[in-house]
Amino acid sequence: MVRINLNLIKKNPLSLTSIIADKQGIFKKYNIDMNLYLDEDFLFNNNIEFLEGRSDAMMGDTTFFFYMLEKGKRAVITSNLTRTINLVAGKDISDDLKDIRVGVNRRGLFRLFLENDLKDIISNPKIVWINNTYDRIQALNNGEIDALVAIEPFVSKVVNNGGKVIWDSRNSDKNLVMWCFDEDFYNNNQETVRNFHKALNEAAEVFNNSSEDEKVNYFMEYCGFPKEIAEGFKKFTFEINGDYRKEDFDICQEWMYREGEIKNIYDSNSCIKKR
Repeated sequence: MVRINLNLIKKNPLSLTSIIADKQGIFKKYNIDMNLYLDEDFLFNNNIEFLEGRSDAMMGDTTFFFYMLEKGKRAVITSNLTRTINLVAGKDISDDLKDIRVGVNRRGLFRLFLENDLKDIISNPKIVWINNTYDRIQALNNGEIDALVAIEPFVSKVVNNGGKVIWDSRNSDKNLVMWCFDEDFYNNNQETVRNFHKALNEAAEVFNNSSEDEKVNYFMEYCGFPKEIAEGFKKFTFEINGDYRKEDFDICQEWMYREGEIKNIYDSNSCIKKR
């Protein structure tokens, strides 16, 4: 049985499949000795546990992967991931979505989406750089911005206060979120990594086939969400992890290189591993 050390955020909904697989013995079924250790909340610490080698894997948007490579981390993408990135607006947003002020993390996918998926949805947005999501929500409440980029559970917090979702990344033809592993760990444990993704997909099916009340309870018990936030996940479903696409890798990399976010070009054939 191979051990995987995995650091995740308890309040990130995407951590739920790993928590289910751990608590319900699915990882053990696939011969994985899982050492799952959870941060209670978002620390916005640039995934230092993965960078410094204490966590064998990392999930997030694909920019995270390229930033890791730029820092000298040797890693490979092993799967795509459920898309939860949203553009969400406050309750007083104008219907024409023109000249709106959008709170955005300086590092992230918003500008890429703006050039592609969002170009016909919002007009002439004014970007306000706010890296911490909690600070973006506060800026929205203070009237300093009109909308923000966020994932759950932050989206539900805005919607519960009268806001609305303008755009959901699941509506995109691209999937720019991923799982990646330390390259040495992957090379030495390829079957274990494949089994890891099988376990996550099995856990996703457990959740997806649950009743609405059961889904709410999962988020309350395993992620620590208050009931009013967990209620927003009644109809939530996980996308089943699959192979990460070369075209998604290329569009993200080409955009990051053009924008000066990365200084190097990486070979997709070396960086993407098939499941």
